[in-house]
Amino acid sequence: MDLQTELFQLIRKERLIEPGERVLVGVSGGIDSATLLHLLAALGQRVPHELAIAHVNHLLRGDEADRDEAFVRSLGARLSIPVHVRRVDVKSEAKASGRSVQHMGRDIRYAYFDALAAEFAYDRIAIAHNLDDQVETFILRMVKGTGIRGLSAIPVKRGKIIRPLLHTPRASIEAYARGNGITWVDDSSNTSVVYERNYVRNRVVPLLETLNPRFRSRMVALLADLTTINTRFGDAAAAFLAARSREEEGDILLPLLDFKALEGDVRYRVIALVMARLVPSLIPLREHILLIDKALASVRPNVAITLPHGVRMKKVYDTIVFTASPAASIVTERFPLHTGDNRIPVLGLALEVTLTDARPPTLDGDAATAFFDASKTGDLSVRTFRDGDRFYPLGMDRPMKLKDYFISRKVPRERRRFIPLLLSEDDIIWVVGERIDDRFKVTDATTRLLEVRTISAQ
Repeated sequence: MDLQTELFQLIRKERLIEPGERVLVGVSGGIDSATLLHLLAALGQRVPHELAIAHVNHLLRGDEADRDEAFVRSLGARLSIPVHVRRVDVKSEAKASGRSVQHMGRDIRYAYFDALAAEFAYDRIAIAHNLDDQVETFILRMVKGTGIRGLSAIPVKRGKIIRPLLHTPRASIEAYARGNGITWVDDSSNTSVVYERNYVRNRVVPLLETLNPRFRSRMVALLADLTTINTRFGDAAAAFLAARSREEEGDILLPLLDFKALEGDVRYRVIALVMARLVPSLIPLREHILLIDKALASVRPNVAITLPHGVRMKKVYDTIVFTASPAASIVTERFPLHTGDNRIPVLGLALEVTLTDARPPTLDGDAATAFFDASKTGDLSVRTFRDGDRFYPLGMDRPMKLKDYFISRKVPRERRRFIPLLLSEDDIIWVVGERIDDRFKVTDATTRLLEVRTISAQ
């Protein structure tokens, strides 16, 4: 069957492009993307649509990269298709982020495509992935130790992204391009086995084909089976997240016991979906899942681990917390207080200190207000938790380690060093928002009160 007809049938079957839609095509200038562009242009006779080109110059190959950009611009002019180009120093961006050049380049490309689609109202973003790309991705993920989820087929459609050539072997693309006089530019780095994908393409796949000439088709069939299995597990994971997860300030929280009760492969999908929500390009490997399982199995109530791309998982008593937010710096300074308003921006805290002879109707105020016997207090200050801190919780006649108090209240470990402590001289008299010290409470003998109230820090 002619490749144009195959493409038309796939687009109609999968509804990749509807009549009248605007399609942005990612074009590097190589044979795959140049062929895809010509095929989509020819398709306009059967499915009317508008085309535009997006090209990213990664500035990695000097004059050759500039040649590619110029070729893509000329290709757009020849076909009367508008061209969008972004030039970005991917190597510097990768170094600054600590990521590989390949991953950084991919993320920059997709982010650029998404931004263009939003700005110019493109309905679809066409990418030139082909059948051989699927096989190479399968091998790379398998070698790196991904779970079954990572061995799913690349989707032909996801959101605005479409991959019309996904079921087409590279050999068929090359034959069509040569047979129809399509021009393209060759990327010299494609022949280098320094890059992982090139090594798989040029060394591993040919070797496997000596064992089985139909290796590619067999792998695609296996991927189809794995995708069916993954779909079932993925649907269960999505249902769990919809029913049991919640978000707080960008963090994703899961109930520990409900999560541990899930089937193993569903748990893996839940973790993968959560991590993808935090970092879209991140696919957890089996070693990451084992690390998470080990942390969750710990008898310690508070455990934290760091995962790739700055994602952290924390077990906080009966809750699992996934976050991509950087850990806050611990504040060690001590801040003196005076009568009136006191603002401590670094702690996000503001306190109003008042001396009064008037006893309130009740001393059981809200958590934002505390009353003390002023005759027992000295110079006031605020700091955060330090190892060895003790105080006498209201109602107790003996000291308690502040650490033990936090544990009894199930205060997450990472929060403990950020909770403000009100001190009189060197004594902790209030764990702000929690409990006062029994030694400084108001009694029937109290004649002058110290009132301390938290107020808006704005």
